[in-house]
Amino acid sequence: MADLNNGSLQLVRTGLNPTVEDVFEARRILTQLGTNNHTVPMEIALMILSLASYHPYQSSIKQLEAIYKANDFWKPGPQASVAGLYLTMATLPISDTIARAKSITFQMEAADQGWATFGGEGTYRNSHTWYEVSILRPQSTASTAASLANTDIENFPTPQEARVQLRNHGWDMVENDGTVTWKVHKNITASSEYRHYRVDWVAGIPTEVDDPGAMGDGQGFLALLRPGDVVALWARAEVCLAKHRSVLWVEQLTFISNKLGLTRFGKRL
Repeated sequence: MADLNNGSLQLVRTGLNPTVEDVFEARRILTQLGTNNHTVPMEIALMILSLASYHPYQSSIKQLEAIYKANDFWKPGPQASVAGLYLTMATLPISDTIARAKSITFQMEAADQGWATFGGEGTYRNSHTWYEVSILRPQSTASTAASLANTDIENFPTPQEARVQLRNHGWDMVENDGTVTWKVHKNITASSEYRHYRVDWVAGIPTEVDDPGAMGDGQGFLALLRPGDVVALWARAEVCLAKHRSVLWVEQLTFISNKLGLTRFGKRL
């Protein structure tokens, strides 16, 4: 977890950025090295590519100020919450069934409403604005990331309640242990100053979470992500009894990238 309050987002990838075709070609060349029957096994070729971090990347960037108000959706209690689909990202286009996502990085620039009723100022305690992510899976060949990006998905009290509308547009939400979202990161409580946050999830490596209340570990996310899926980043805010409102400002430069690795015989390399 990182609070990148330095005015700019960090580069996730610099230098060479191979395409899917580049990776397949490198894999083909490696497996043809040698003589007669003594060629490089596929497992070794994949290990070489993994050690060299020779993976294709996909990214999505959005620069748009958006404001999400929890008190747009009051319920008995009284309580209210809002979920806005701020950004979507396509997975890498690949037909190889052994392909799996190796990592994903989220970077956000946002601010809380600037005050709190029950304390926690300057910490993540009592934070009522945060980010969640879902996996959207196409239900037909007509469901593409491009068509979804051009679809106006309205705000809902929760991401779960957006499921019907998403299904009407040809997408369903992938479930994980009875939920359709993973927590990404919370905002600093009662801070109206825009801050930058970064979260990295890497397949096969447990996420170090300094403050479990502030950040999600992404458990199960990358294992469920498949080619053709869309990653959906939700902006969230909530309000409860005696807290008059809760607002999340998302200004610009929200960035997500994922790295595609290759697996063989169920073993991730």
